[in-house]
Amino acid sequence: MKKIYVKNEKLFKNKWQMIIYCILFVALIGAFIYLGTLDYDNTLPDNEQFAQDFSLVSEENVFEYINATTALMVASGTKGIVLFGTTNEWVNYYANIVNKVAKEVGIDTIYYYDFLENRQDNNGTYEAIVERLSPYVTYNDYGRAEIYAPSLLVVSGDEVIFFDTETSFVSGDITPSEYWNSFNESAKMQELNNVFLEYLES
Repeated sequence: MKKIYVKNEKLFKNKWQMIIYCILFVALIGAFIYLGTLDYDNTLPDNEQFAQDFSLVSEENVFEYINATTALMVASGTKGIVLFGTTNEWVNYYANIVNKVAKEVGIDTIYYYDFLENRQDNNGTYEAIVERLSPYVTYNDYGRAEIYAPSLLVVSGDEVIFFDTETSFVSGDITPSEYWNSFNESAKMQELNNVFLEYLES
């Protein structure tokens, strides 16, 4: 009976090849460990995020996202400007006007607070904001005070110097683009210009 011999081939042709493979293996493991510990922060800066959320507003905007706590501080007398909004076209158009005037007069920051979820959840901080602004907010058919969008709050010298809800209750089939014709936009920009200048001087 004929014997069968199996040729025993070496895994590595030489010692240097083995060393190179080991170095590459260790480097690969190290790379996986390093990449696994990195903290990937995909959060956009507020101005870029705002431009993505509201298409009419350029990336060069003054908006900073805040929560209910910061909005309450302003409503309670801390100097600041807050745009109360939700994601809709009325806010989109209004925010664009606000941003243009703010940049013209030199205001660096306007807070943006999307209150919708807090209002739906009867959030306590949101309710405190409504209470603080009770002389200015609108009461619904059930006699309940609420904030509607868009609303602009300007506080300086521990008092509200401006609370604007012009387009919060526009009725009929008119669209934001139709409402904000050149006349209405010019009038609003002049009004905001006067308010913002008063804010800066106080």
